[in-house]
Amino acid sequence: MNKYLRPLFFALMVAAPVVASAQVHGGNEVRCSVERNAFDKFITGKPTPVEFRAAYSCVGLVLPGDVATTEIRTDDSRYFAQLDAHGRIVGGNFR
Repeated sequence: MNKYLRPLFFALMVAAPVVASAQVHGGNEVRCSVERNAFDKFITGKPTPVEFRAAYSCVGLVLPGDVATTEIRTDDSRYFAQLDAHGRIVGGNFR
């Protein structure tokens, strides 16, 4: 490796994780706001998981059988869905 490129390469290797974490944890983080009445009405329409993710892309959808961590969230950012026999969402809860 060129002696001039080695310090640049090292600097990029150190800076890349810092930049990535700043984007995730920075003040510009996008938060999801779920209006419960509209959300409940949407769920009564029995959406598919694809329709759910399209309508509420900022809410993590956890389906039966999915592995999920057990931390408590108070921001309605993860919805544990119940499915009918056809794979449509018929209920669930935020955790």
